[in-house]
Amino acid sequence: MPGLAREKAAAPPGPAGRMIARFCLLFLLYISALGLLTSTPAAGRLLHDPVARCFAFLSRVILSLFGESSGSESNLAYNGFGVQIVEACDGILPAIIYLSAVLAFPSRWIDKGWGILIGFPAIFLINLTRLVTLMFVGANWPDLFEQVHIYVWQALVIALAMAVWVFWAERFVRTRSVARP
Repeated sequence: MPGLAREKAAAPPGPAGRMIARFCLLFLLYISALGLLTSTPAAGRLLHDPVARCFAFLSRVILSLFGESSGSESNLAYNGFGVQIVEACDGILPAIIYLSAVLAFPSRWIDKGWGILIGFPAIFLINLTRLVTLMFVGANWPDLFEQVHIYVWQALVIALAMAVWVFWAERFVRTRSVARP
């Protein structure tokens, strides 16, 4: 009939569509496997607890430059405001998300290695900055702590981890594929 548009049949996915589907499938597989592995009691003892203690120690050192800081194990206090660094705040989850994205991305293993070498320290520094700034906020504006903790820093950590991944993909993977003859 005139005036009616015909619907086109969807084209079968080409190489780019298959590559995207493969990335998504591998990403979900890696994130699920790593998430399960890091949620075990053994991972708590061998990974989460030591990482939380390390973050508490480093945060105490930095905060002591600006005021009174103290703590033990994964507990941290600054100018009368105290927190405990728990599993959800130790930076392991953003690292898992980042690692899953690097491993799932179509690239050479050497490039994946560079992604891990660049990404893990970057995410570690992002989380350390998060903890120190949250302690400043908690000590100076305790009413704002929960909002900054939940809404500001959760979004920032995700966005910054994604930015690190994009940097790696553009700088180490894309430039190599463009440079190849």
